[in-house]
Amino acid sequence: MPLFIAGVFRDRGLADRVVTALLDGGVPSGEISLVVREEAEEDMRDRDDLGEETAFPGLAIHSAWERLGWAGGARPPYRDTVAPQIDWAVLAAGPIAVAIGGAQLGACSGGIVGSMGNFGFPLDLARQWYDSIHDGRAWVMVRTSEGQAAKARQVFEKYRPELHAESTRHW
Repeated sequence: MPLFIAGVFRDRGLADRVVTALLDGGVPSGEISLVVREEAEEDMRDRDDLGEETAFPGLAIHSAWERLGWAGGARPPYRDTVAPQIDWAVLAAGPIAVAIGGAQLGACSGGIVGSMGNFGFPLDLARQWYDSIHDGRAWVMVRTSEGQAAKARQVFEKYRPELHAESTRHW
């Protein structure tokens, strides 16, 4: 039965050390989730400040659509003309990224909060984690089994996450 261990770390640097320690401890990379706020998102907010006399506005708009995950034929025909409205962006990796389902499905699955809840964590805690990510902290989760959980627990104890929690799911 899968066991999920998660917590929020103060910044990307600490989260990087946690992920490295988990990998060094033998946790497969496919079992580690990470959600952080996109550092370059300010570039998307200030896109109106770019002048039309350069090629950069077109590249910035194209890049914004790419960040949303539009792939190949799924891109709308106006994608390089109208920039998507992005209030803030996150980077997600691991099982949480699969649970979110990409930009096209994220709204249907409840986005980050709904996906965290799908791993068995309480909705109120998922909302606190979401707020922490918005404030610049990093969220790390490990999918493991009770028999293999000792390694992950040791790493989490060493780096002392905020809002630490564990959840067991029957699927």
